[in-house]
Amino acid sequence: MEDFMKPVALNQEMVQTLDQIHAGAENALYGASPAQAEELFKKHLASLIQGSGMPVLQVMHYQWFLRELARLWRTRKGRDLAFHLELIIRKWVSLGLEPRTLQFLICEAHQRLKGKSEGQSANDECRRESAVSAESADVRGLETAKDAKTAKPDSDSDTGILESSIPGPLSSSTPGVLR
Repeated sequence: MEDFMKPVALNQEMVQTLDQIHAGAENALYGASPAQAEELFKKHLASLIQGSGMPVLQVMHYQWFLRELARLWRTRKGRDLAFHLELIIRKWVSLGLEPRTLQFLICEAHQRLKGKSEGQSANDECRRESAVSAESADVRGLETAKDAKTAKPDSDSDTGILESSIPGPLSSSTPGVLR
């Protein structure tokens, strides 16, 4: 229980998000049904976790975090929501999740629920960096495939990968016996 009392360093964007929520920013999910809130969170945020390359167990923990986040967003607003968001960051950090990732998910949820696309945030920068690295990985993959297509096979062997280099049938007339 004492882990909840340990402060967690919040990044600048998280502080701004909590300030906006504390000041009474519109909460589009307040009063929504549980299924509707979870579906919205799954649609907008679950892909960020599932495509991260984390171990399955850790992905499950972040999915549980998102479910709790959806519950808070639909049942609380204003100061109460801001307080509980800080509290669940502490809770999940004490359970072993990474604080910057939790803050990123909360800020991303706030931005997507607001539908605010004006201005640029640190989350936009993170998304841009991951898109650039994914694009460079795609380019590397295409170059490797291109090299594989243009590579010439050895002149000694005219056989393909699945063909035998020894001429003749692969199986004998007796079933189950290979020559």
